[in-house]
Amino acid sequence: MALISQPLQAFGLVESSWVRASSACFERHTHDEYVLGANLRGNERIWLDGQTLEVPPGSVTLYNPLAVQASEFAEDGVEYISLHLDPDALRHIARDNNLQQFDDSLSFAQGVLHNTALYRAIVDFAKADAGEPAYQEEALLALLAQLLEQPTAPAIEQAGSLRLAMQLMRDTPQAKLALEDVAAAAGLSKYHFVRCFKKATGLAPLQYHMQLRLSEARRRLRDGLHPAEVADALGFYDQSHFINAFRRVMGVTPNSYWQAFRASARG
Repeated sequence: MALISQPLQAFGLVESSWVRASSACFERHTHDEYVLGANLRGNERIWLDGQTLEVPPGSVTLYNPLAVQASEFAEDGVEYISLHLDPDALRHIARDNNLQQFDDSLSFAQGVLHNTALYRAIVDFAKADAGEPAYQEEALLALLAQLLEQPTAPAIEQAGSLRLAMQLMRDTPQAKLALEDVAAAAGLSKYHFVRCFKKATGLAPLQYHMQLRLSEARRRLRDGLHPAEVADALGFYDQSHFINAFRRVMGVTPNSYWQAFRASARG
């Protein structure tokens, strides 16, 4: 699978990838950001919220922060744009422009959207010239205007309890957590915790924690830390395990991801 990742400089917190892939897949994984995709060509199949959905050309995929998703790409190839929008950046932009607040509870109705205006806004933002900050900012604001028109998602079972457990996981990306400790943070028995957690996310709790560790690895690599430093700090004592786990989620190795951001910083 070929993946071209182009970091964008708008507010320093928007990451764009122009992806070309065929006969490949991304296993179940998650991201800290809102993730928007515009399918330019070919057919993608995604797994989300216990359902398998088709993503035809011209459609949009929308994932909330920490949503668990998976993707499979057709043999004849897929080309799409993927934008990762940092919630902190969106809160900053919303506040400065008197827009609806992007708080921790804001979740959109996610999945496959057939929304021409949002699709066009994603493409326009990805194509905005990084050398023209005013045009790039304008394109981002137009994108947010379309995003904020999307309906919000209903609350999930035991949302408050699961949020406490997820916070523990987020606070300990370097630790190997015990299931009983995470269930205790949620105030639930291990049985009810695992049942509610998997129903809400599609992953078992400890699998989900691994995904958070990989998201933290992405953040540290973007900040310029060497992949070996990142692997050690996050408890990946086996380098091959770290490389393979990262590549299954991102489509590239940690070193390639790190080098792409180093090249962007130098430019």
